[in-house]
Amino acid sequence: MENEKKDWLSKAVENAGSKELTRRQLLKQIPKATGVLLGSALVTPHLLKSMGVSFNAPNQGKLLPAHPRTVKKLGHVDIRAENQKPGTTKWKITKPARPQQLQGYASDFSVQPEGTITFFVHSTKPYRMEIYRMGYYGGAGGRLMKVIDGIRPTKQNLTPDPHHFGAAWAPSQILRIPSDWPTGVYINKMTNVDGRESYIIFVVTETHPEADFAVQIATNSYHAYDNWGGKSLYSYNSKGGKQAYQVSFNRPFRNYYGSGLFFQYEYNLIRWLEKEGYSLTYITDWDIHYDILERVNIKALLIAGHAEYWTMKMRQSVEKLSATKFNLANFSANVCYWQVRYHEDSTGRPGRLMVSYKQFAQEMDPYRVTNKTLTTTRWRDQPVNMPEDSLFGVMYTGIPKATVPMVVSDAKHWLYEGTGLKNGDKIPGVIGGEVDSYVRNLPGVEVIAKSPVILYGKKKLANVVWYNKPTGKKAFSVGTFYWNWFLDPIHHTVQAKENKHIQQITKNALRELAK
Repeated sequence: MENEKKDWLSKAVENAGSKELTRRQLLKQIPKATGVLLGSALVTPHLLKSMGVSFNAPNQGKLLPAHPRTVKKLGHVDIRAENQKPGTTKWKITKPARPQQLQGYASDFSVQPEGTITFFVHSTKPYRMEIYRMGYYGGAGGRLMKVIDGIRPTKQNLTPDPHHFGAAWAPSQILRIPSDWPTGVYINKMTNVDGRESYIIFVVTETHPEADFAVQIATNSYHAYDNWGGKSLYSYNSKGGKQAYQVSFNRPFRNYYGSGLFFQYEYNLIRWLEKEGYSLTYITDWDIHYDILERVNIKALLIAGHAEYWTMKMRQSVEKLSATKFNLANFSANVCYWQVRYHEDSTGRPGRLMVSYKQFAQEMDPYRVTNKTLTTTRWRDQPVNMPEDSLFGVMYTGIPKATVPMVVSDAKHWLYEGTGLKNGDKIPGVIGGEVDSYVRNLPGVEVIAKSPVILYGKKKLANVVWYNKPTGKKAFSVGTFYWNWFLDPIHHTVQAKENKHIQQITKNALRELAK
């Protein structure tokens, strides 16, 4: 399980050879990856009274401040200076814990400075927590923020809620985020006395995010694919081969030792962005649903990974504001494909249950009758009828038979400035996993790459595009899962390596998006 020398996902895709992968087969081959974590000040339950924190709904261990605090606004974060601070590779997991030994989840996807986040941990033995902020840090990849030793074990009930497949665990630790912790993706690496390790991931956001670029972390997709308790929103990894239609956010991630899908694609982009010193702030799907984009001062929203699942509030917010307030970049494919809804959990806490009937929505989703636009079908389908290419200029078309090169089709386009590439030139390995295509002939879309792929036995094109929207705002879309690996290939070095052309195209796009 050693760092980038082993790239399970890339190897699996390469070994697939000429076989055409179904979505199920592709996802079954997605690897385990190593993870990261960054820290803040932890408070044990024994100190709750002194902190002014009271328990609500004890069966869930939900925590609410007895006296809400005013959250301090963080100033602009100097990402370049942050990444000059000492880094470490000790965030990597080398001895993964089994779920019966050590696992956990957080009360929230994100937290602001001076706010608190609660960790719910199952452990059979004493353990420690190391909190890391993930970035570049001279190539080390993370900065250690806090170490908490000697945490007593807590054996939790590992039987899931049979309706929502969540956990109802007692809280184990409360973490209060220091006011000077910069926005970013943080990972809590837990290690028990036997050296077994597991992760919990969270994001530190700003109260009023201010930067050139906001990086969106696709937490909805993390949960859609997570099958803790035996069920996900997919049949391929659900018990009995039958998918769930609703899943709880109150449960650990089984993927990648508890880090969700972070190391699959998002971390590669983030390492490169922070290495280059771009002005960044970090947010999650959940934050977008709860109106964080209404408060941001940014030039562009960067979708860092496989953000497949969106609520209507997310879609409406991004649709409106990317037409009027900021630009948009999509560094993945198959983004904004399924609609989901947030509901309250069994304790009444809002936004902790995600519902999506997907391919069964037209027959089973009760909203198909009572509130048709919230039917959890594909965004492009009736009765929703909001194709995703209105955001990005391209839309999802499928899983290619094999990984293929990106093929340059408009070398005179300004996005290729500084590359020296010519029409017909190929960059091997870039197009694969899942792909997007220019389908509906939308005005303002400039196609800069046309890469031949085989989708379900038919010849198609995967496209990289620049979209000049009618409102004057702009969008850049790469149309592939693998783009970020060629910016920084960590964990994916079997298939990818750093590519100066992909880096230059990305720099050109970001320069224009920041105007």
